[in-house]
Amino acid sequence: MKKQLAKALEISVETLNYWVISYALSSMTLVFRAEWPFVVFFASEVWLLGSYYEKITAVLNSRKWAVLVCALVFAAFVLFVSQVGLVQGSVAPFSKL
Repeated sequence: MKKQLAKALEISVETLNYWVISYALSSMTLVFRAEWPFVVFFASEVWLLGSYYEKITAVLNSRKWAVLVCALVFAAFVLFVSQVGLVQGSVAPFSKL
């Protein structure tokens, strides 16, 4: 029972971490959509999803369940972003702040 609770807690923490970082990266990707840093932020999002998958696979010891969890978490993230939206803004140089 304690082992299952520890796994659930670890998955919850990793999921929250994934959501927060992915939300920030998605917002920055939107800000830089017409600039070259777009590539960096988009690549970081892809890397983050792969890293999340590897961590979930290690916790669950099953690729099949890890794929299911990652798909559900990603779908929930997309639903959240579609309802709440992303942070939008413009890039301002530090000298003007």
